[in-house]
Amino acid sequence: MKSAKEHYDQHLAHFYNWMTGDFELKQQEQEEFFRANQIIPQHTGQAVDLGCGHGLQSIALAKIGFQLIAIDFNTQLLNELRNRKGDLSVEVVEDDLLNFATHANSPELIVCMGDTVAHLESYRQLQELLTNCMEQLVEAGKIILSYRDYSTELKGEDRFIPVKADELKILTCVLDFSDDFVSVTDLLHEKVSGNWTQKSSSYQKLRLNPEKVESYLTEAGFTSTQTTIENRMVYTIAQK
Repeated sequence: MKSAKEHYDQHLAHFYNWMTGDFELKQQEQEEFFRANQIIPQHTGQAVDLGCGHGLQSIALAKIGFQLIAIDFNTQLLNELRNRKGDLSVEVVEDDLLNFATHANSPELIVCMGDTVAHLESYRQLQELLTNCMEQLVEAGKIILSYRDYSTELKGEDRFIPVKADELKILTCVLDFSDDFVSVTDLLHEKVSGNWTQKSSSYQKLRLNPEKVESYLTEAGFTSTQTTIENRMVYTIAQK
């Protein structure tokens, strides 16, 4: 079983852009989500994107007018973000997201989206991250999390989830549940020189659900928690 960083560095980052699909379309969807929830600069104008990947949220927020600090541990995805950001105000930082406080300066918004928060190694780390977010945010600042609800265990053939396929690649995700974690195997079949090859890698995610996440936000001191579900993702917005 690999760590989340090893899984991305050695496997997932190499086809992440293909997996997520049309970048401009997905970025526009994120921008529409932020605007619909009145996420606009109101105080310091600084936002932090934890686990930014190749920049869907970072670029969306920068286009809205935020000054972004975009943090991720994967070099390849960060290079894709660097190539995309152009003149937008996005500072790219390669680091573990748990170290974000050393790079931030009075943010009014912190986002951790795309199921990234589930990459943490324990519920204790999640609690500590949310406490640090509370400490770093300015008054009335907001945090936005998005993650998959893993409260319902998938069994048997339901554990095999088709993610994406075209004439050259087929990606299947296989889930195995335990009490606190979900073991995720990304199984990629790729056609190379006319022959199909198979590559696979596994790592663990925290088994999250809205009730648990909202309770941790409350314990950290956040109020006005709002949770919605869009495209099978749970979105939670909370305010300091």
